Amino acid sequence: MRVLAVVYCLPPLLVPAAVRYLKLLVGLHELGVQVEVLIIDPRSFAAPEPGMHDASLAALLPSEIVRHEVWSPESHPALRLLKRAPLSQRLFYRWLEPRKREWLHAANRRTRTFDWTEYDAVLTCSQPHANHLLGLQLKRRTNLPWIAYFGDPWSQNPYARFASPGIARYHRALEAEVLTQSDFVFFTSEEMARLAQRGFPGMVEGKYGVLPNSYVPEWYSLVANAWERRADVELLHTGHFYGPRTPLPLLQALERLHTSVSLEGKLRIACYGSFPDRERAMLRDMNLDKVVEIHDVVPYLESLSLMHSADGLLLIDAKLTTTQESVFLPSKLVDYLGSERPIVAMTPRQGTSARIVEQSGGIVCDIADANEIESGLHRVVNGALTGSRSDPAVVTPFHYLQVAGHLVEALERVTSHRRTVRSSS
Repeated sequence: MRVLAVVYCLPPLLVPAAVRYLKLLVGLHELGVQVEVLIIDPRSFAAPEPGMHDASLAALLPSEIVRHEVWSPESHPALRLLKRAPLSQRLFYRWLEPRKREWLHAANRRTRTFDWTEYDAVLTCSQPHANHLLGLQLKRRTNLPWIAYFGDPWSQNPYARFASPGIARYHRALEAEVLTQSDFVFFTSEEMARLAQRGFPGMVEGKYGVLPNSYVPEWYSLVANAWERRADVELLHTGHFYGPRTPLPLLQALERLHTSVSLEGKLRIACYGSFPDRERAMLRDMNLDKVVEIHDVVPYLESLSLMHSADGLLLIDAKLTTTQESVFLPSKLVDYLGSERPIVAMTPRQGTSARIVEQSGGIVCDIADANEIESGLHRVVNGALTGSRSDPAVVTPFHYLQVAGHLVEALERVTSHRRTVRSSS
């Protein structure tokens, strides 16, 4: 089976989507699928901050996977200025929205050079959701079976900010067309699938599944780490804080706990990745600079190695806004599961992360409940994580070969249906 996967980004770009797609492609390759990928030239990527390239990851992509790279104009100063101007966001949204749409022009030109009789199916993955618009074009042009994979909600994302109600309706209309025209749809969590069913009644019935993020067990031991123990209990947090995700609830709970019992030498929290300037400045005022350590982002494989040295792994999600449950499955959470270390999650009580962490035997603290976060940290300091491991029965379904296997089953289903239709006609 030969599949074109439209994914936008792959390593050496060090962004969650790139790592997610890398694991999926490695799994498909090992299961015998001939995969080609359509991506941007990584040199044209408009990085939101430094440290978002990791050359060591690129070596993990099998050489047999063909890469079709196109130059994205997203780094051009004029385009970046245009996208930041509020007036242009409203006037030119059909050319600028959804996010990263600008790369599709070059991508579409490249696909016109392909011999489509050689392909069996098309796979489009988001983020960014713009990838699915190319899937729509390819469906109309080639009539090949098409699977759309949603890594995040699109028009129903509770944290999305659209420039106007009209632009929000535009996104919703595009999403509805993708859901209707695709042959199969995947979501990363049960909760996200329920959100889509409620928001778009009847559009995904009978043709959707759950395809979570995955982990590759062999990657955790590829790089040695230099973790030095400095406290009785040590927690690790990897990844960036951005948007609505903030370490403030953690710091406030630590400050209250630290006033009643000194945490120095008892608890250490090592954070690898970007940390908001405001919260960074608060550490000394809160007398937490000996408890919380902030480090620069490290190469991905090194972050996996560090997980094995910590007593527990810390997950901090955003608070709920307009939804009753959190539908997001952070790729970091699945990396944590693959390390088999216990997880401490500060997350909405109702949602994907809470469900999985509770099932795995970890500690869940409602991100909106300050007392619950403080109580959870108190349990950690008193040894609640000692000797614990994530439940293997919960971890195994996220193994990269199992996840890729679900995608292969769907690909075989949509391609066999097409062969049946063609033979009957």
